[in-house]
Amino acid sequence: MKVQVISREIIKPSVPTPPHLKNFKLSLLDQLLPPSYVPIILFYPASADHEPINTICLQSSKSELLKKSLSETLTQFYPVTGRIKDNVLIDCNDQGVDYIEAKVDGLMSDFMSVDVVHQLHPSHIMLDDVAKEAQLAVQVNMFDCGGVAISISTSHKIIDGCTAITFICSWAATTREAPKQEIMYPTFDSADIFPALPPGVQVSTLESDDSIHGENVVTKVFVFTASKIAALRARISELRSSSGLSKYPTRAEALSALIWKSFINTSRVKASRNHALSAASTKPIIRSIANYAVNLRTRLNPPLPQVSFGNIIMDATAESTTTIDHEEATPGFIETLDRLISELRLGISKINDDYIRKLQEGDVEFLKSLDKASHQPNGQKNGEKVQICWISSLCRFPFYEIDFGWGKPSWVALNTNGEYKNSLFLMDAKCGTGIEAWVSLEKEDMALFEEDQDLLQYVKTIN
Repeated sequence: MKVQVISREIIKPSVPTPPHLKNFKLSLLDQLLPPSYVPIILFYPASADHEPINTICLQSSKSELLKKSLSETLTQFYPVTGRIKDNVLIDCNDQGVDYIEAKVDGLMSDFMSVDVVHQLHPSHIMLDDVAKEAQLAVQVNMFDCGGVAISISTSHKIIDGCTAITFICSWAATTREAPKQEIMYPTFDSADIFPALPPGVQVSTLESDDSIHGENVVTKVFVFTASKIAALRARISELRSSSGLSKYPTRAEALSALIWKSFINTSRVKASRNHALSAASTKPIIRSIANYAVNLRTRLNPPLPQVSFGNIIMDATAESTTTIDHEEATPGFIETLDRLISELRLGISKINDDYIRKLQEGDVEFLKSLDKASHQPNGQKNGEKVQICWISSLCRFPFYEIDFGWGKPSWVALNTNGEYKNSLFLMDAKCGTGIEAWVSLEKEDMALFEEDQDLLQYVKTIN
């Protein structure tokens, strides 16, 4: 299997950005995010009436449509074509975005696996430091079978999940020439609501932290059917009812707790093995910190529309502490999940009006306290092993509804750049009722994670 780049060009907005919009202010929340790239790949098979002799012509026609509609879409999302200046603003100078065409020697099905799908990304965006200035890169991969896979790498510096899906849906609707009322247009509210810190004020980002980046990170997809998720939720709900607690766990809560528990168990097993090989007499405590991405749009008063542009998210922080001592009495499986769900809810509840007010005021001491709570380095600290986990739910995001004019995608791949360890992305499966859990761990940890029987009893398949 071979991916060969056959062309590369810069796509600019179809209409130049007017002078009064040239300096786009970053928000405080944008300032807190690093210039890392989040790739999304959409796979579109050849149509049923596809004839091999027309493959090149059809793919070329699709590519021309994509370039034209991308240019039109960039006019509405004009900050995407600019460059960051001093972590304060974007110079919206219409430098454009990279558009790459690649010829793939192989069938589309050969690449629909997490082990190889990363080959379809615009590789320079991951490797070239200069590319860190760009906000978006697209690679259109054309297969021998007539299928097309579109890889879209967005910079988390100014684009969160809501902004990414808004952009892609708008681009797709423009490509298929949908009525204007079906096209999603962004609003630009964030910098007014969360003003940026002035130049010179230190803002901590996650760019080089050891708690995020790992060595030999691998990603696997764990698929959960609707029936398995329902069974898990029912067991947790039954326990909560018997204990006088309320609120039926959501799908995302149940699976987040299940996988977080497996993260913790993986860390505990590894620590236990290392302890057995050491001469230390004190058994270490495992402290696991889960950072759960929360969309602030719906938590503001009045709420912002989902199409509001930028990073309008913060991490709710939850903690769980355990030891590696298996001889001690430990809570049961469902009791543990119930406790982890309570911790997640407690963390989310802290993102309240007072929390948001302090963000809007740019309270530096408050920001430092958030950073300290959610973002501590791994390793030994006061006799503890600290594990940092990252959880994001993209459930109900319409990835499998994205239609550029040749049907809906047969597969959507996320979080495949192998960069972040101890991370979980949840998204709806293609069937619309199940959920895919995209889990990234260091290789040694993944081997332990896949042995967790509490997890495996609810998993349908692993890719």
